[in-house]
Amino acid sequence: MKRTGSLKYSVFVWVGALVLGLSSCKTTRVVTTTSTAKPISTNKLIRNIENNAFDYRHLAIKKINCQFDNGKTKTSFKASILAEKDKRITVMLTKLNIPVGRLWLTPDSVKFINYIEKNYFLDDYSYLSSWLDMDLDFETVHSIISNNIFALRDEKNNKDELDYEARIDSGMYVLESVKKLKSPRRNQREVQRKPARKSSKMLPDTPVRQLIYVDPETFKLRKIKMEDSVNSRNLNIDFSDFTPVEKQLYPGEIFLNFINPESNIQIRVKLAGFSMDAENEVRFKVPEKYTLINTK
Repeated sequence: MKRTGSLKYSVFVWVGALVLGLSSCKTTRVVTTTSTAKPISTNKLIRNIENNAFDYRHLAIKKINCQFDNGKTKTSFKASILAEKDKRITVMLTKLNIPVGRLWLTPDSVKFINYIEKNYFLDDYSYLSSWLDMDLDFETVHSIISNNIFALRDEKNNKDELDYEARIDSGMYVLESVKKLKSPRRNQREVQRKPARKSSKMLPDTPVRQLIYVDPETFKLRKIKMEDSVNSRNLNIDFSDFTPVEKQLYPGEIFLNFINPESNIQIRVKLAGFSMDAENEVRFKVPEKYTLINTK
């Protein structure tokens, strides 16, 4: 199968930006509290995080500035996002005010148009999951948009919550857990086709230490750390510049740093032009003579 580097790079960056989360406009900066966290049970802390998760029906972010650096390549681009809860997420990407591509995510499909390479991509989430070495679906994206990682639990019960240990560190609540890193689920369609990318040999089912830092007053996520010492992989996500969004709070700046033996990837996202009004849907329409990219 022929796949261009531009497609792989664009899809990775867009999905990375989405997994980082959607944010708010820069209208009024909210300085997070420096109050001292008081002892609290693990169950109550998780309930408070869930109760303060960002909720939306329609979401538009019209000005997004992204900076990407993997140690070899540095680039920046602009984007805008339209989202309708549980139905669709559309991302428009530009470079120097020139349309570069568009990405459509629905509960059961991924669609991508690359205006530079004049090709397009149609698939479910199995290709992206294989390429990113992680389970990725629409619910995962929505959960991170809501700033509520606990919506990703397989079972929403107290047994799952017992996997976390709550403590206080540097004035913030910290939820810590050690879980095994499972390989992405493979459906029949994915098993029958070639891997999306050649990855270095990784040991499956390895323990991953996860640290979640929570603001003691707003109960918003401030930082996530994931450490896979066996495979020498670390992921750090910082949320900052919290701003009001129609009586809710959401980070206006997000920084991701992913380190593995092969690379050191940094992505910084800043957002503005926020609206929760319903917007006209951007329909998927492929220009004539564009080539379909075969992912099988």
